[in-house]
Amino acid sequence: MNKLATLLVAAAMFAVAGCSSLPKADSDWNQDFDFSKVHTYNFIDRSKLRDMTPLTDDITRNRIENAVDKSMKLKQFTLEADKAKADLLVSYHVTTKDKQDIRTYNVGVNSCWNCWGRGPGMGMGYGTDVRVNEYTEGTLIIDMIDTKSNESVWRGTLSAKISNLKTQQERIDAINYAVTTILAQFPPGTQPEK
Repeated sequence: MNKLATLLVAAAMFAVAGCSSLPKADSDWNQDFDFSKVHTYNFIDRSKLRDMTPLTDDITRNRIENAVDKSMKLKQFTLEADKAKADLLVSYHVTTKDKQDIRTYNVGVNSCWNCWGRGPGMGMGYGTDVRVNEYTEGTLIIDMIDTKSNESVWRGTLSAKISNLKTQQERIDAINYAVTTILAQFPPGTQPEK
């Protein structure tokens, strides 16, 4: 994906999510695995995905797989129709966790007139304001499984506060952004070290 397209997707997601910073993906991999020999992929069976993530519906699964397909094809990988002949199988799951963001603010020293309701007088007050924001954090995890060893050789994750995405296009864009951001780090060595 060229830089302009990447910036447009990021800008769209920034507007959709309404957050102050975009979520960043993380990845880890088996450093003994030779990723230069990987040319084909397929997805693990839907029945296994349903067992792993029973709360994820097939509409979301289709969107995730379409986004993975687009990203992998842009990286010159080929979808192998026969799972047994694929170099890697793609597995993914979505998790959610209820979280709290607790912030404490010092409201400082205030002066008041008639502070305690007992007639004229002056006083000083000091206070603290505590605000609790409850939200749900969602995590998308993508695993690349070596078909020969049947072991995961690469994992990418992205966690973010789940926004209330009202339209179908907003949901599609959010999934596309998450998958593209995660797979930007696949295969290992394609991202410059930070």
